[in-house]
Amino acid sequence: MTTFNTKSTANTEPAFNYDLVISGGGMVGLALAIAAAKLDLTVAVIEKNTAIEPSRELNGPTPYNSRVSAINHSSEQLLKNLKVWQQIPHDRLSAYQQMHVWDRLGEGALTFHASDAHQTHLGHIIENQQLLSALTEIAQQHRLISLKYTTSIESWHQDAQQVRLTTDSGETLTCRQLIACEGKQSVLREQAGIASWRWNYHHSAVVCTVRHQQAHQQCARQVFLESGPLAFLPLPDEHQSAIVWSTQPDQADALLAMSDEQFCQQLEYSFETQLGKVEAVSKRQLQPLSAQQAQLYFNNRLVIVGDSAHAIHPLAGLGVNLGFLDVAALAEQWQWAKGKSIDIADRRVMRRFQRQRQSHNLAVAGLMETIKRLFSNDSTAAVILRNRVLKRLNPLSTLKRPLIEGAMGLTGVTLPPLCQPNDE
Repeated sequence: MTTFNTKSTANTEPAFNYDLVISGGGMVGLALAIAAAKLDLTVAVIEKNTAIEPSRELNGPTPYNSRVSAINHSSEQLLKNLKVWQQIPHDRLSAYQQMHVWDRLGEGALTFHASDAHQTHLGHIIENQQLLSALTEIAQQHRLISLKYTTSIESWHQDAQQVRLTTDSGETLTCRQLIACEGKQSVLREQAGIASWRWNYHHSAVVCTVRHQQAHQQCARQVFLESGPLAFLPLPDEHQSAIVWSTQPDQADALLAMSDEQFCQQLEYSFETQLGKVEAVSKRQLQPLSAQQAQLYFNNRLVIVGDSAHAIHPLAGLGVNLGFLDVAALAEQWQWAKGKSIDIADRRVMRRFQRQRQSHNLAVAGLMETIKRLFSNDSTAAVILRNRVLKRLNPLSTLKRPLIEGAMGLTGVTLPPLCQPNDE
């Protein structure tokens, strides 16, 4: 049973097993562990699943995994500063230079070019499996990080000085701060009584990998259908893309039940044969879509990060990038605390972190909701409005540049040091 006690039980600072215990060894959790270790903080990562294979075992002829992320510039820089980027096999990185978006119900379209923002690329499409593998490899090598797989937190207790927790294996750990990186269904967040704003999109995403007749030419493409957005995300092989098709649950179930041939025919029709004939490469998977925003990012010595604190619609591919910004911001506040000789879990430190990240995450969530509502409305007025906006905006590079830079993570927020170029 989880209990809370804000009164100190001793006048002296207790001895800790670790400075930090992170619940959740996914992409954000491992990035946070590595960032903390760079500050000479000791970390235990508790992960309920088994360890992933090293990235060197996953490259070569291994088929592409359909679960991918669009990594923007700020996240790329973070991963480089953590020495993780360098561990990802080059032939599993897919840099894209363009993004083409259009409305199926009209003639409006918008194309973004990296050159419009004086960049060589807009971002990279990377398999989650490859990124997680590279993060695991770096974390395993660090002397200050202890990875505890097939383990979960059975109970925990926090007071004014420490967090004491017990794992399902019976091990007892103490730490200065407990961090939830558990995803949208965060158990620790719920146990701490941190309330969230939640909304269900009543949509599911069908994800898979396909091979197409025409080369994607390093362009990410997304069409807004009446039922929701359909995206082709370019993989390293110019004739393969990861598909993310967001639609109503009944249609998603129907797409999942189709034969490969039927599904590809439907895909070609919905995508207006932009890349020619399509054939299935992987099995289709279903992912229910919902969003949430935590009202607080901490409770005493517990802090929530990534999807545990905020989850948005995947239409812009920004989800994990927001989590990586949380990592960099929290590391920045820990560095500030150490410079002031303040406890890393001090309320002043956590308030600084919450102010730094919550407003930005809420703003991005609001923008995603606005875009989704505008393009899911098939009324004549809405169709005319959005197509007029797309047509007028597309030729204006100066107006598109702020949108491009925002998507790349270069504007809209003051970047923490870990997301900025480093001379090391």
